[in-house]
Amino acid sequence: MSAIRRIRLGRAPNCSSLGNVVNVLLWAQPAVAALWVAAEAWSVRRRRPEPDGGETRAIDEPPALVSTSPDNGAPHEAHVQVTRACALPCPSCHIEPEAHGAHVPLAEVAARFDGLAARGVFHVAVGGGEALSHPELGAIADAAHRAGLSIGLTTSGVGELAPTARFDQVNVSLDAVGEGFRKARGYAGAERALAAIRRLARTAARVGVNIVLDRDTFEALPETVAAAVAAGAVDVHLLRLKPVGRAVGEYAERRLTAEQAMAVWPRLVSLIERFPGVDFRVDCAMTPFLAAHGLSPQRMAAFGWTGCHGGDALVALDPAGAESACSFVSGPVDASWREGVTHGACADCAWRSLCRGGCHAVARHLTGSLMVPDPECPRVLALGAA
Repeated sequence: MSAIRRIRLGRAPNCSSLGNVVNVLLWAQPAVAALWVAAEAWSVRRRRPEPDGGETRAIDEPPALVSTSPDNGAPHEAHVQVTRACALPCPSCHIEPEAHGAHVPLAEVAARFDGLAARGVFHVAVGGGEALSHPELGAIADAAHRAGLSIGLTTSGVGELAPTARFDQVNVSLDAVGEGFRKARGYAGAERALAAIRRLARTAARVGVNIVLDRDTFEALPETVAAAVAAGAVDVHLLRLKPVGRAVGEYAERRLTAEQAMAVWPRLVSLIERFPGVDFRVDCAMTPFLAAHGLSPQRMAAFGWTGCHGGDALVALDPAGAESACSFVSGPVDASWREGVTHGACADCAWRSLCRGGCHAVARHLTGSLMVPDPECPRVLALGAA
């Protein structure tokens, strides 16, 4: 039997955070070694052969992907938009939803799931728009399971929650509480979101929160996490604000400051210590902020860390079924995504193979070029050149 090379823990309800469990970066080495031993005995639901002769195994308990291959033969995860409908005014939304936007018919969603499963994808993360508005949401979860896929969901919590019981994980968007929520999301919905978390915690398999970080929500993060955990959340996903969709106009004023970006890692450490039973994740675009603190690239690789692995570890399908490398950049996947950025500050960076240049959506917005070093990366800023 080939030796395990990588373990990705958990199931992400949203694109780009599968495997990026921050807690494991603080584990002592004996705990890591014990996990590798235990993983050999985990019950395998599905196996995918990889081109180098290794394999990736899908595990249900604990939720994980275990690989004996150092590379991906196909994406592990897909973000699938099932509707354009949403009447909420959230200024950080990366699409332009419509109050009465079209839903993708169930048969088309099921066919897309079948196609993804045939390619070797293990997990689909469903979103919109507001996915709760889809009249056949529960059947969508069933279609994923029939295809052999695990399925996660991101929601505002505004809508009928009953169908969510058929999902493997559900995350509620909760950028802040109180007045901070209204400022971040454009409507007074904090209490409704917390009520949704409380209800989901009684019915869904696993419940978490998505927190989009901007200058204000970062400062309120401890308060937000405390409220979410008190309501029943066991997963906290921190997402970097992307200059896409509605967020373009105010991006310069809302994005994290350089000082806040450097404070992400120490803030996470304090939160993990305060809430030891909660898993903390970051999306792929946050990798430069953690790498700046010298975290072990070997440890990150061993736990399947996904920096920008658009078109490699993950793909995205829009409501029309068009595929792109990630949810924040349209257009077909090409070889440059897999290679990542290889010049400038990235050329001799120890985290390049993990990070792959930072967030390409940010790079394109700020420089006009997709495959250049992320201008907000602390290393890029320190060197003074991209």
